[in-house]
Parts: sequence; C-alpha cells; structure tokens
Amino acid sequence: MIRTVVALFVFAVFICGLIVFRPFGGGDETVAQDRLGTPVEETAAANDEVEVTRAAPQDIASLAEAALQETAPLATDPQTGLIEAPRRVDVARPSTDDTRLSDMTNNVLAELGFAGVKPVTTNAQTQRQSTSEILAGIEAATGNTSVLQERDTLEAIVIAALRAGTSDEEIDQIVNTAAAEGTVAVPEILVTSDGRVDTHVLLTNIVTQAQLAAGGPAPSIPEATPENTQGMEVRVVQQATEAVQARFYTVQPGDSLGKISITFFGSVEHYEAIFEANRGLLSSPDRIRVGQRLVIPQIDNV
Repeated sequence: MIRTVVALFVFAVFICGLIVFRPFGGGDETVAQDRLGTPVEETAAANDEVEVTRAAPQDIASLAEAALQETAPLATDPQTGLIEAPRRVDVARPSTDDTRLSDMTNNVLAELGFAGVKPVTTNAQTQRQSTSEILAGIEAATGNTSVLQERDTLEAIVIAALRAGTSDEEIDQIVNTAAAEGTVAVPEILVTSDGRVDTHVLLTNIVTQAQLAAGGPAPSIPEATPENTQGMEVRVVQQATEAVQARFYTVQPGDSLGKISITFFGSVEHYEAIFEANRGLLSSPDRIRVGQRLVIPQIDNV
C-alpha cells in the first residue's frame, strides 16, 4: 500500500513538472512576442515582385488596418529579444483652421480680378463673424467692451505677394515665418509631415484654378507607379470572389495631404477620400507623419 502511494506521488510530481516547464521548451518552435506577449509573425523576405496576400472580404477599413499595422518596421530589443513597438515622433505644427483650400484660392483669384470668379465666404470668415456677434451681445448686456483681435490671413498674405510679383521661394519664406510665429492659420491639408506649410501645393492649386477659370482643361491624372513614385507599393489582395489591387503609400519628408492627393489624383480635391480611408491612423488632415503607411483609395469618377 505504501509503495502504491509513493508511486502515485512521484507520478503526480512528474506531471506537474511537465506542465510548469512546457512554455520554456519547444526548441525551433519558439514564437517571437511583443512586450504584451502577443505572438508576432515573421515577415517574408522582401522581393521585387507584387506581393499576394489573402484577406477577408475587402473594404477600406481592412486596408487601413493593414496600413496601420505596417506603419514602421518592427525592431527587436537585443537584450530581451522582444519586438519593440515603433516610437511615435511628432513635430511642432502651425495653427490651422477649417478653411477649404478651394474657397481660399477662389477668393485670391477674385481679388486679383479673374473674370467670372466671385468671392465666397470661407468657414473661417463665418466663425469670425459669429464671434463678433457674440461679443456684441455681451457688450449690449453688460456694457463691457470686448475687441476681437485682428489677425493676418493666409489669403491676404498670398494676394499681397502675388500682386508684388514675389517669387515662389520668397512666398514660402513669408508664409512659413508667419505660421511659425503663430500669426496666421492655414488649411489643414497644407501642413507637411515635418511641420511646415506646403506652399508648393498652395501655389499649384492657385494656378490650376486660374487655368480652369480661363476655360482650360482639368489637370490630368498622373500615372503613379512604384517605379516612379517613392514610397508607393501595390498589393494584390484576394477577396472572396476576386483579386483586387490595393495601393499603399508611405509618407515621405515634406509630404502634405494635399501633395499626396495631387500625386495620385492630379488635384487636391480628393484629399478627403484619402483622409477618410485612413481615419484609423489620422486624427485630422494635418497630423500626417513621416513613415505612416496610408491606403490610397480607388475613386470611381477619377
């Protein structure tokens, strides 16, 4: 009887030992983990061919999730061997408002005397008028006078510079100095990944709208490919019934959402489609950062 009990006790200790020490075994089956202990799949070696992947039924949300997961390459801690999450690097950015670049450009052309172009009320002007009315109501009720501080506008700066024949380089310096000093707000799609104002997109859009106002053709759609567009890649994604091509773009230094829209669609007007396709990654159009991997949506009417 005693021998039987001892044998059962030894067997139970042996089983417990297997259970306790099993996670540390496995030899070649060891799986890399991140800091939270989540298994991380090894990435395939890079090659020059179009990558074929399989996904659930395809939509913009799943593409955006894939882009978010591959925003930056994963690094391994040499001491622990664990996968480190990419560090977020942000920069100081200029003040923005919700003025649409198209409205501001329209007003610039109207002020410069382009035939058939009439000024429109921008969102910033509407908000300023609303604030003035609120302050006037407070003054009428309390007798306390409040003065709404005057502020330069990007629109006024550009109009003055174009009338004076200022060069593109000088306009860039004037606008970015004002933005850095906080004396002017800019449309969100003009803020670059390194915190500057994309005056090239600003001036390009003015020229484009001027040509359209004069009866010229709309800008052509660029043939953007991985060969001629740095940071672009194309993947073939298998849906339930068919394979489709999905486009991705890694944000480069100096990029703005307006510039990316011009790169892929020929004009800034499709920036909202890019922003909406990357809502999981971008909190607002001015928050793009170098290294972010964006979904470039297909737009039916382009």
